[in-house]
Amino acid sequence: MRRDPSRRLPLSIAWLVLPVLLALVGCVATAPTDETLSGPLPIAPGQGVDDFVLVDCLLPGQIRQLGSRMTYLAPRRSVKTTKTDCGIRGGEFVLFDRSDYASARQALTPKAQGGDPVAQTYLGEIYEKGLGLPGPDYASAASWYRKAAEQNHGPAQTNLGSLYERGLGVTQDQAQALDWYRRALGLTEDRLIFESTLKAQQAAFKREIAVRNQIAAGLRQQLRKASATKPRQSAATASPATLQRQAVSQRLDAESEAARIGKELNAVKQLKQSAASRGGKSGDSGKSAQLGKLELTRNEQYRALLDTSRLLAQQ
Repeated sequence: MRRDPSRRLPLSIAWLVLPVLLALVGCVATAPTDETLSGPLPIAPGQGVDDFVLVDCLLPGQIRQLGSRMTYLAPRRSVKTTKTDCGIRGGEFVLFDRSDYASARQALTPKAQGGDPVAQTYLGEIYEKGLGLPGPDYASAASWYRKAAEQNHGPAQTNLGSLYERGLGVTQDQAQALDWYRRALGLTEDRLIFESTLKAQQAAFKREIAVRNQIAAGLRQQLRKASATKPRQSAATASPATLQRQAVSQRLDAESEAARIGKELNAVKQLKQSAASRGGKSGDSGKSAQLGKLELTRNEQYRALLDTSRLLAQQ
């Protein structure tokens, strides 16, 4: 019996269907990690101490589809979330306990030496601010920032640009500062790419600030319970001193992130001045529009982080 040729799947359609099927399989096999997803925030019902530890979590790459015939694995992404949630989502984390800088430096150094850009950036911050040290060490800060910046880590690029602008640890060089600022801010000639990137950043930050605020609220609740009842401590229950240390660490983290965004706002200002000094050359109008949107977005983020810091200061 001959098969009806009209019932065969045309080869062109098969090529279209295969990538979609692969993408669907990948989505099923991988836990959802999109920051725009709705759902409960990552504080587990038991509220153990790990629920109140905020970390930089490196999530697995997502399988994405490009066009109609190609799927690819997206780069891994760093997000702020709780230690518990990071493990649930299959991520790796870098922990920076800002309530104990000496121990933090010891913990971060091996990861930074191993090439982790988040750890390298945190070490740069420790040296730049002289945290737990006799004083600032700008040369070491620049060295660690550069290692992370060359891996295209935005916060490190901003911080390195700031050192070049001020001439701290490096020879003062405005051109170098502006170049690192441009790279950190993701300015591009392609308006659609810029808009898409900015939208993704806004979605990620919205989730991040919700996590920060829920941690702050959870810490306040646990501290009130501990002060009122002084329950017997168990493996799953944190002591008041531990909870207070976490509150201090999270407050300092929010303040540090606000300071970094403050540097980005300064970067926007410097790039605007640079564009103005060129007299409005071709392409500057598009960049000015991008810088305006960035300024509005970063101002909102800056204020949100300061609000979180004030909430944590009320513990």
